[in-house]
Amino acid sequence: MAHPQFEAVNLISDPIHGYIELTKRLTPEQSGRAGLAPESVAEEDLLDTPWLQRLRRISQLQSARWVFPTAEHSRFTHGLGVMHEAGLWGRALYPTLREVLLADTLAEGEASEDPIPSEPLVVETLRMAGLLHDVGHGPFAHFFDEHVLARFPAPPHPSRDPAKRLSHEDLGQAIIERELGAIIGGLRRAPDLQAERAAFAEGESIEPRWIGFLISKPPLADPTMPLWVRRLQPLFSGLFTVDNLDYVRRDAYMTGVSTGPVDADRLRRYSFMSERGLAVYEPGLGALEQFLASRLFMYNTVYFHRTVRAIDLDLEEVFGPSVRALFGDGNPLDDLAAYAALDEYALLHQASLWAGGRSLDPDPAPGSGCVTPTVGRLWRHVLLRQPTWRTIAEVRRDSRSGGTRAEVEAALVAGAGAAVGSELRLDLAEADGRPQNPLNVRGSLIVARRDGTLDSAPLDDLLERLPAVVVVGRAYMRSA
Repeated sequence: MAHPQFEAVNLISDPIHGYIELTKRLTPEQSGRAGLAPESVAEEDLLDTPWLQRLRRISQLQSARWVFPTAEHSRFTHGLGVMHEAGLWGRALYPTLREVLLADTLAEGEASEDPIPSEPLVVETLRMAGLLHDVGHGPFAHFFDEHVLARFPAPPHPSRDPAKRLSHEDLGQAIIERELGAIIGGLRRAPDLQAERAAFAEGESIEPRWIGFLISKPPLADPTMPLWVRRLQPLFSGLFTVDNLDYVRRDAYMTGVSTGPVDADRLRRYSFMSERGLAVYEPGLGALEQFLASRLFMYNTVYFHRTVRAIDLDLEEVFGPSVRALFGDGNPLDDLAAYAALDEYALLHQASLWAGGRSLDPDPAPGSGCVTPTVGRLWRHVLLRQPTWRTIAEVRRDSRSGGTRAEVEAALVAGAGAAVGSELRLDLAEADGRPQNPLNVRGSLIVARRDGTLDSAPLDDLLERLPAVVVVGRAYMRSA
């Protein structure tokens, strides 16, 4: 007879995290032997849904895999890594989170409006947000956001800019609440060998809307969310996140790029929940600086590689027409069933036909499966890794040298002067060593000094040492 601890959790081998735990659904007999209440679903049931399995067919690095041959990892493997990382942070932060919530409850503050959650509920909520943070991605991930989803408005929200465009996070929120909510709401434990650290407290369950709130970008303000959920939001939209703590290490490993060590364990060990929010103890700032420098290095070396960006210029021309050929002009929010079938395997299979001269039409109708001959020709260049653009000038600036987008653009124009008369494109890419919204730094992370005081000044000093914004500009000339 298998020991209950082995029946309750599966192990997934992972090159970044070692072993990732995944809960298995137990029979009533197995639940009894493990000291757990009967359950109807477990994490493995969520993993086996079409929505999660679809992420196997969405690449993590979009066009960069044509430049870095070993970068064939998917959003599925990344999601598993973020789930694991998020669970580790949940365990690490729970003791201080509970202290802060208890103090606020005793003072009849905001936390008293909701029960103090058990440790397994906090851990599993974060794990599910990590696993599902990319569930709304389309083919070529962020390319799909920029060239397809941006044509539609985002769902309205009181704290959201009404001009915001639809994004994969908005789609993810809809998928979580409409398609996966029943499984998420049926979960009753987090992975742990000890039953008391695995099972939720009696009556507890995860509300799918908590997951949608945590993964929203930009972060939402929602007073209807329990205070403990709001306190954990910076883990998905702060100065560092469980998302980028995984992808920086995973992308570096899979591309073969050496960024230097990322000491996520030290950063986690020196982080805690204070009365002012997520805080890092001063001795952990070195690990934070190390991580931010590694993240910036990945942008400069991989994400902004000159050939990656050249391929992207060709993809910009073919991507919108190609998706319209397969999916039509509709909003994916209005037809999630059809969206579930739209992945990179489907797109690239059809692209190979277009590149070979099939299903071409000079005036294709949306949803017809046809594209113009020009789109087919450009797909051939993309699939054979023969971009039609080549770099003729490059300018790099960062905030320490006073570089701005306008200055970089002017320098590029001057550098490309010899190519006047040719077909030119200026490509400007920005990487920020700080969070996506630097104005939120003070609100999302506090530094605890060695004397016990809470202060953001050390964080300001750290950010001053980093080249906060790097602008990489290139002039490309069409060569084919």
